[in-house]
Amino acid sequence: MNVEPLSELQLALNAFLNTTTLEEAYQVIQQHPILLTDQADLFFSSIISTARKQSHEETAMALDERREFIRSVRQESENESNH
Repeated sequence: MNVEPLSELQLALNAFLNTTTLEEAYQVIQQHPILLTDQADLFFSSIISTARKQSHEETAMALDERREFIRSVRQESENESNH
């Protein structure tokens, strides 16, 4: 049986979701800038939507908070690059 390796985005998301502090989460984002892409945001949206469809509202809310953190870091980095 041939198992496809996890994509870079999936590995980055796994690392990010396994963090326990904001500092760790920020470090993972710095190590995996792919988390700041539109593709990552869409992937997060899909996971959140799936969690809600399966009535895992607490999980969906936790994922939503994580996505918002990534969005705030992304906004911050965009603002810095514009100055």
